[in-house]
Amino acid sequence: MSALLDRTTLGLAAVVAVLYFMIYRRTGFFPLGTAGKAFQLMAGILPRMVLGILLGVAVAELLPREIIEGWLSDRSGWRGHAVGWAAGAVAPIGMPFVLYPLVAGMMAGGAGVGPVVTFLTASALFGPMRIITFELPILGGGFFFLRFLCVFWMPPVAGYLAQGLARVVR
Repeated sequence: MSALLDRTTLGLAAVVAVLYFMIYRRTGFFPLGTAGKAFQLMAGILPRMVLGILLGVAVAELLPREIIEGWLSDRSGWRGHAVGWAAGAVAPIGMPFVLYPLVAGMMAGGAGVGPVVTFLTASALFGPMRIITFELPILGGGFFFLRFLCVFWMPPVAGYLAQGLARVVR
């Protein structure tokens, strides 16, 4: 099934149609203003998404498949999770338009589900921009240290769990 007509796309289209119909039922008018706001938002995001996708595919193309598979495949063992954990901890989570296309490109180049989930979990928990800009100045170092102690173990656990579940589901 093409990406244009896959289940996710059709499901999202159905939800959007229901929501817009609910707005129409409430107001009696087709929500052109709402659609216009959506297109304005998309116009600002689309260039970043396209560039992020181009970046992700380029990185996967430049790195030899053997390197990606050796360091980030599900067969890479603890090393793949350690690399995913470290890279995710320093990845700026404020850049989802680069981060997710990069991950998709890496997966197309041979990265496994486990190390990728480790990477994404680490980036969500330890994004340096959020920590430096918000958490440390607002909540303080003591809170950050406490939170770190409570969650530092989660990325590899999530990665190994995802890796195991992917084997069962496939």
